[in-house]
Amino acid sequence: MISNNEKSIVLRAQGGDREAVGTLWDMFTPKLFGYLMNTVRNRALAEDVLQATWLKAVDALPRFESRGVSIGAWLFAIARNECSEHWRKTGRETAFDIEEHDVPDVGGSKIENKILTDQILASLSEDDRELLRLRYIADLPVKDIANLLELNFVTVRVRIHRAIANVRDILISNNNKNYEK
Repeated sequence: MISNNEKSIVLRAQGGDREAVGTLWDMFTPKLFGYLMNTVRNRALAEDVLQATWLKAVDALPRFESRGVSIGAWLFAIARNECSEHWRKTGRETAFDIEEHDVPDVGGSKIENKILTDQILASLSEDDRELLRLRYIADLPVKDIANLLELNFVTVRVRIHRAIANVRDILISNNNKNYEK
């Protein structure tokens, strides 16, 4: 559900108020960027897709109608579509970026946690990864995810629960393997 404050900001932005557009940028860009980084795994590409997302959003903003969907869910739908468009044009592979990937390991546990997280996510289906990204990185409510993915609210809750159960099983399996060594 869209809050009155958010509705007011959107209406001002639709009327051409640049400050209101800036407020929307400040509200949603960090989560959009986090979602895109997790999705495309390349900083430069995530920045490009973020820019394309905002260009399309600002262009389409005058036509935005809530219809029970928050502006955040609408923005994430545009971002998902931009990712799909990029992958359609270039294939799913992203180039190796030496500046992005060749970073010294200053705090070992941070890198180890990232590797573990990447391994766990890689072992999930693309649908499960997308649900977890939308729910926990994008921080979208289940209702908005359901609208975005055109699924039933209960279906989304069940799938998120199952994805989390899969992650838990993977973690338990990894811990058991470590104890066996």
